[in-house]
Amino acid sequence: MEDVLNILDYIDWRGDLPMEADGLNEVDGAVMARFSYVPFEYLDDPPRDSMRPVRELANKSLGNPAFDGRWKFRDEELMAAMAPSRRFGNLEVGYFEEKFDEKIETQFSAVTVKLSDSMYFVVFRGTDNTIVGWKEDLNMSYLCPIPGQLLAVDYLRRVASKVKGRLILGGHSKGGNLAVYAGAFCGEEIQSRVEAIFNYDGPGFFEDILKSPGYQAICPKIHTFIPQSSVVGMLLGHGEESIVVHSGETGLHQHDVYSWCVRGARFVNLGTVTGGSRFVDSAMKGWIAEMTPEQFEQFANAIYTVMENTNAHTLHEMRENWLDSALSMARSVGNMDETTRKAVIESLKMLARNATRTAKPDRPDKHPQK
Repeated sequence: MEDVLNILDYIDWRGDLPMEADGLNEVDGAVMARFSYVPFEYLDDPPRDSMRPVRELANKSLGNPAFDGRWKFRDEELMAAMAPSRRFGNLEVGYFEEKFDEKIETQFSAVTVKLSDSMYFVVFRGTDNTIVGWKEDLNMSYLCPIPGQLLAVDYLRRVASKVKGRLILGGHSKGGNLAVYAGAFCGEEIQSRVEAIFNYDGPGFFEDILKSPGYQAICPKIHTFIPQSSVVGMLLGHGEESIVVHSGETGLHQHDVYSWCVRGARFVNLGTVTGGSRFVDSAMKGWIAEMTPEQFEQFANAIYTVMENTNAHTLHEMRENWLDSALSMARSVGNMDETTRKAVIESLKMLARNATRTAKPDRPDKHPQK
């Protein structure tokens, strides 16, 4: 594709234009969604109660030894690009919160960005690379609400009580799901202040949530973006229309918003998802529909236990020590009691059956849509 940028190129191109001169657009929203992944919790003085400029936070984060190994994907580059720009550098950031609790299996973080005196962007962090964060995503497939969704509602209500004016909500991956859930269940008064919700490849919801009055009220304000071969964003149900953007990556790597193609102030819109994405969506939904909540919970807990027994805390640590992790996982499966082992095997058989059924009537595309 000619003249196609990613969000880092976009900051370089549009960074000289202040937000007050040209308001927030869908690409700015993605920049904010990635910005929420900056691990402010490792600062000596995170921006919790007071609002502080992005530029100041960048000076304290970039090159900080406490951040070594903490940056995710290209977020360090993002921070370095945002700081000197007129568009992002002077934006004020505050009300940062972070909660990590293995007991209740939740990894939650949110931050609020002041776009102007009358507009605030409340952005929820998506899944980090911890095993607990991964398990929380699995929990979404059989449990609602999860603790993170309730924390998101509580966070939005508290921020809304402290700031004046309109609100924009958003997030990437799980963060997009949390933004939609918070918008749906924050109450009518706060809903009336919500200008828009930007959901970047976040999973959907069960039918009872989609039919709830809160979701129905907020649905027209939701802007959901998914890559052409989306997997995460196709899980569960969406009541809103999804905008399909072109990603330069393939498969699960398309979940990375740094791979999403930008032209001007918009994402490159493809209009539809690939057959491969529909294939995965149908197979996964068929699998979840066939399993009882109790079966899925048992399956998720068993897989989590296997991963936990590797003594790794993050997916990165598992990859770095893949041989030890594989041996530990194999031992864990071997040590499962017969009932649990049968449950895991049966669950995987269900997934295989649904994949086979889905493949017969509608074979997935061999190549991603260009």
